[in-house]
Parts: sequence; structure tokens; C-alpha cells
Amino acid sequence: MLGLHEKWRLTFMEAWPDEVLELGLPSEHVPLSEHDRLAIGSRTAGFREIFEIDEMPDLTEDFGVELDRKIAFFPTGVHIRLGGCSFKKPGRYQTAPIFNSRQVATHALQDNPRVAGLLASSLQNDFEVALFIRPWRKIPKWAEYRLFMKARAFTGASQYFHTAAFPEIEANAKPIAGALLDFADEFLAVSHLDDAIVDVFVEEEGGAWRAVLLDINPLIWRSDSCLFRWTNDGDFDRGLRFRRRDGRVLSMAPLPFARAS
Repeated sequence: MLGLHEKWRLTFMEAWPDEVLELGLPSEHVPLSEHDRLAIGSRTAGFREIFEIDEMPDLTEDFGVELDRKIAFFPTGVHIRLGGCSFKKPGRYQTAPIFNSRQVATHALQDNPRVAGLLASSLQNDFEVALFIRPWRKIPKWAEYRLFMKARAFTGASQYFHTAAFPEIEANAKPIAGALLDFADEFLAVSHLDDAIVDVFVEEEGGAWRAVLLDINPLIWRSDSCLFRWTNDGDFDRGLRFRRRDGRVLSMAPLPFARAS
């Protein structure tokens, strides 16, 4: 399990300024004590070896009480994640809303090397970790996009689930691009980062489209470049890329949201 570079931690939700948090869904968070981090991390064998854990502890009662208090703010259920990563892993992700701390424990106390790596790094490098709670939203796959930002300028956007073709994107490409433009302007105005990968989803209500912040990741080759390529300095063309119904990739480039600040 590798340590996390400090600049990567600036992408974690714990480091987001309030103005950045406001670009996403409403959220609450509950800090994870050392005991609770050990409880979650110990479900992964590599973590147990690092910290020489023989018996896997349970989450603390205080953590559960605070979780239930804050989950109650969202009566339709919640999605949970750590500030630095979600709990998803190959073949497993949250598919239904969570309503109480017992369901949180079932979801979080799983073998998950990515989560365990983050928690191990937090214990070894002494930085805080919290569980973030957001209202449950059923987001269609066509509505998720990944935006790339370098030197405080957006260099391109791609549909997130890039191996599939979605007719909804092709039918609404212009208003989607407009929503990404508006979001990019708002994000650049408040961002604490110069370089980042920004994940959003778009939604339409009453004819108006908007993009909503989901996650921020470091701008590194280990991150999925979706319909762009990292090689040879990348092929980012400041456009929106999506897959047409015939399987071909269309690039609406350049888009206004590519303009530098």
C-alpha cells in the first residue's frame, strides 16, 4: 500500500473549500476515529499485515450514533463515500440508498484494497479522514462526464462511461455542452487547484440544464482519460467527446468552456 502524495490529498473532499462543496449535492460528514479507520481497513488482508491486526474490530457506537443523526437529514436515503475515494470496487458498488448506520457498516466493512490503502496512509501520515453523506440520486450513465483541467484551463470533456453509446447524449449535445461551460466557469472561479480531473453529472429541469460536481481527482496518467489519450502529451482538443450511436467518437471542439482564465 503506497502513501498518498500531499497534493493528491488536496483533491479529497476534506480539502474542498465551501464554495467548491456548494457546486455538488448537499452533504454532511462524520470524521473517522483511528479505531473506526482500523475497523474498516482491517477487512483487507494487506492492511491487517501492516498494522498487525489479529481480530477485526467493529465500528464504534459513537460513530454509528452520529451517522444515524446525519443520515436523518436526508429522508430519501443517502450515498456514502470517503473524502478521498468511494467504496466501489470491481463487481461491487452502492446500488440502493442507505438509511441507517447498520447499512453503512454492511457496505463499508468489506475487503477493499483501495479504501484500505487510503486509510493506511491516513494513519501512517497523520491526516484526517471522514465519511461523507450525500442524498441518494439515481444518475443515468449517459449523464456523467469527466472534465480535464490543466494550468487553470479546461482542456477537454468526455462522457464518463465511454465504451457505450447513449442516444441521450447525441440528442442533447448542445445543452450538455452549455451546462459544462457554465459549470467550468463556476469551478474555475472558486477552485483551490490548478490541475485536476473533475467528474460531474448533468440534469435537466424545466428546459434548463446544469452540471453538478461529483468528484475531483488528481491529473495523473493513472486516472482514466476516457475518450482522450494520455500518450504523446495527450490529444486533448478542448472539446466534448462522446460516442455516437454508430460507435464512432464525435468531438465537439473547441468548446467555449476550454477558454483559459
